[in-house]
Amino acid sequence: MKVGDLVLSIDNGVHYAEGIGIVMEPPRLSYDCMPGGDADGETYYMVKVLWASGIEEVFEDDCEVIR
Repeated sequence: MKVGDLVLSIDNGVHYAEGIGIVMEPPRLSYDCMPGGDADGETYYMVKVLWASGIEEVFEDDCEVIR
């Protein structure tokens, strides 16, 4: 996933952005996964996406790149 990719939200019952979006920033390790964070030792990535409803930070796994 890279800046400018079109992504489709994956309905997992938690994610609230819908439809197609544009990746605004490259994926980054979540702050929770950093040493001393709530999920220290885990690894998951966040990505900023521009949806029709605005810019949201979502889990990378909640989006699928449209190819």
